[in-house]
Amino acid sequence: TYGRYTVREAYLEANVPLLKGVPFADLLSLNAATRYSDYSNFGSTTNSKFSFMWKPIRDVLTRGTYAEGFRSPTLGDTFGGGSQTFASYLDVCDSLHGEAARNPTVAARCASAGVPAGFRQKNQTGGDVGATGAQTPFPFTTGAGNAFLQPESAKTRTLGLVLSPSGVPGFSVSVDWFNIRIENLITGVSATNTLEECYVNSVQNFCSLIKRDASGQVVDLQIGNTNRGKVETEGVDVAVNYRLPRTRFGQFSIRSETTYTDSYKQQSTLDSEWVEYAGEYDIFRVKSNTSLDWSMGNWSATFTARFYSSQKNRCYSATQAIYCSDPTKEASWGTGYNRHGEMWYGDLSVGYALPWNAKILFGANNVFDKKPEINYSASSNTGGNSSSSSVSPELPIDRFFYVRYNQSF
Repeated sequence: TYGRYTVREAYLEANVPLLKGVPFADLLSLNAATRYSDYSNFGSTTNSKFSFMWKPIRDVLTRGTYAEGFRSPTLGDTFGGGSQTFASYLDVCDSLHGEAARNPTVAARCASAGVPAGFRQKNQTGGDVGATGAQTPFPFTTGAGNAFLQPESAKTRTLGLVLSPSGVPGFSVSVDWFNIRIENLITGVSATNTLEECYVNSVQNFCSLIKRDASGQVVDLQIGNTNRGKVETEGVDVAVNYRLPRTRFGQFSIRSETTYTDSYKQQSTLDSEWVEYAGEYDIFRVKSNTSLDWSMGNWSATFTARFYSSQKNRCYSATQAIYCSDPTKEASWGTGYNRHGEMWYGDLSVGYALPWNAKILFGANNVFDKKPEINYSASSNTGGNSSSSSVSPELPIDRFFYVRYNQSF
């Protein structure tokens, strides 16, 4: 394959300190930046950013940002050559394990697409698939460049408050609200996702990518990058830091960073319905890292506790409570989900500063060797359904030891 495009850009930024050391404005400053881009294949665009910092008094800081973003498709996105793949997936039209088995609306959509009653998806040996699906016996097309891709654009808004009380040296707390929206999102689409968008969410653009034979089997499916409608997330970041007064037992400090995701929703196309994903798969409502640091002489140590809130995941079997806690309740993929509880992980590291301006560090992540929970959303969302891959990619699968040596010059 071959492809090219050219882009010419101009960028301008200004930092404007307005006030300092006056009543109700210990500090007030503005920042403004803009970028003009001229693409040979997409035309021109101008994207800007505006931010401010205001300290009405020394102990209080407020800050905010409004920013526009722009990302054009890469050469591979637009001109890349395709290949064949034997994807693993579960057909939503399967009459035993698919969404059509428990959702009459989905069953009707499958029937209107020519899927016969009692349809069973077949694996590579010709047998009926299990509850997690299987690898297709037919080659699908993946990775082909999409000449119709358009750039994606974004808008980011943040507003925050930082408190650093002078009466408590070494202590600070910050709270920041964020809202990010991306339009024309450039993203890859898996086989499972394509089938769900067509038959569960009734997005016709995805139905055109699916070809079935007379028996209902999917014999060809286009998997690759596309422009999806919009994705928007909103939430709050909270950070707390406290360096305690030095003691004869050493210097201690506490750091904590927490994100609460109020919403993470997506539109498959610009005119389709919003689908909320917060609290599902690896989009946790709450994630938090809290660390206790200690140092004394040449020695130092850090213990970090990582927290992940409960989440909804796909059911493995609707008839067994251990695999499906809520078989009749709705989720983004359809009916039924398995709720996983809260998760805690601990990481520990110990370091020693060497005389020749170096440091050696011994550590272990997931020091208590907490075993992962099986997550059938993980494999289906990453294009496969084998149980060996059904672990959230963000979570550890085992205890991990390491040794690190840092040398400064």
